[in-house]
Amino acid sequence: MHLVFGQAFGVIALVEADRQLRASLERAEDSSDANGEDARIAKNCVSFLALMFSFGLLQGRAICDMVKAIFRDGNVSEVRIDLALTTLRYAGRSLRSECAEDFRELLAFVTANAGGTSSSTASNSKGSSNAAVSSTKGGPESAPGDMRTRIGYLLRELQDLKNNKVSFTAMDRFEPLRNWLKTTPMLRGKKASDAQIALQFNFMTEQEVPANLIAGTSSSGSSSATGSSAKAMRTSKDAKGAEPLRALAQQQRLNTDLRQSLFVAIMGAEDFEHAAERLVEVSATAKAGIAEACLIVFHCAIREKAPNPYYEHVATSMCSRPPPMGNRFVHNFKRAAVQHLQQAHTYGLRATVALAELIAALVVSSEVELPLSIIRFVKFSGDGSGLGGSLGSTLGLLVRHMVESLLRRAADPEAAAALFDTLAKYEDVRQGILLVLDSLVKPRLPPKQKEAELWDKFRSARKKLVTMTKEDD
Repeated sequence: MHLVFGQAFGVIALVEADRQLRASLERAEDSSDANGEDARIAKNCVSFLALMFSFGLLQGRAICDMVKAIFRDGNVSEVRIDLALTTLRYAGRSLRSECAEDFRELLAFVTANAGGTSSSTASNSKGSSNAAVSSTKGGPESAPGDMRTRIGYLLRELQDLKNNKVSFTAMDRFEPLRNWLKTTPMLRGKKASDAQIALQFNFMTEQEVPANLIAGTSSSGSSSATGSSAKAMRTSKDAKGAEPLRALAQQQRLNTDLRQSLFVAIMGAEDFEHAAERLVEVSATAKAGIAEACLIVFHCAIREKAPNPYYEHVATSMCSRPPPMGNRFVHNFKRAAVQHLQQAHTYGLRATVALAELIAALVVSSEVELPLSIIRFVKFSGDGSGLGGSLGSTLGLLVRHMVESLLRRAADPEAAAALFDTLAKYEDVRQGILLVLDSLVKPRLPPKQKEAELWDKFRSARKKLVTMTKEDD
């Protein structure tokens, strides 16, 4: 989920696990019940964080800080020992092999704290054995000898881990998941290490998680949701350029914080993948976020001086997200396209060409598959002549450029013909497109000797439209 929906997802999960672990550990200590619900919640949080590290999403220092927080101020109890053992069970192997320095620090810390407690427990156990025995008659409370046994077990586990004698059978069940993550097309080759959360604070040892981590940046301006220095520099530049972009958004009458944030996300991105990631993150903060994000892509595209393929790549990347997120983007891009087609009669030449190019790209895209039939929503002349009466206006330019772009983008003549399948139910639209093909597109085609394949696509598309018309007759 962290890799698919963006780095903010992992940061939010980390923050919530931190909060739950602090609260449940405190309640478990107050209740002195090592097997109660609060103790189980704390154990699940530790397991989750240890697995995040094991899969490469957390630094080794985070695990070291977590164990230090568990034994903070020399507090050693049955609940805390169990949490430490759970940490070693799920994170020990990766910590030892990949983060040797953090492992040595953790080993020294636990040995010093738990080992000291074990010694003091041993020295005090003789004088308190009678009281301990009497206290256990009423219930299974831990006697000093029991605590010493658990501490000794923890220390032996640490030494066995140090000497590579521990069996990690608990981690073997995750191997199929690791293999699936390496091969699934859903992640498009992304690696967890590329999206590692770089913590700019001492995890769990500070009173609370810094607010700027939740926002996605650290106090130094580096990205909190990645271990890459290049991405950290990118986030720093984003922060510096956000205010001018927000001012530009206001000039373009984007009058809500959501729309301004989406504008900053797409216009301040490093590349189209970065833009798609940022738009997905921002859109997740509001109920209407996805619809507004799709509208902002169109808003920016039609204001370019010339058609820019950047926006079609952004849209395709957003729609390629796994369902249901990707499906929601596809649906809302269709709605955004319809809305702009309904307003196209008010656009200038540049905006008209940019809109035609973007819609053609979304029609051809296998991720979006925008139906060409949405062209019926264009407000052609009101005299009943339909598209034929608007060929001399910007709407004629819109349809002509869209059809030309579709023919050039189609992979082959068969694919070109298939793009017009959605027009089967709309005879008036088919007749208008045929008119555009014959009177506007055909005269602009290059000589057949230079672009033979383009002519084949043209003839295939025209034949498809004519065939559908004859079938209706």
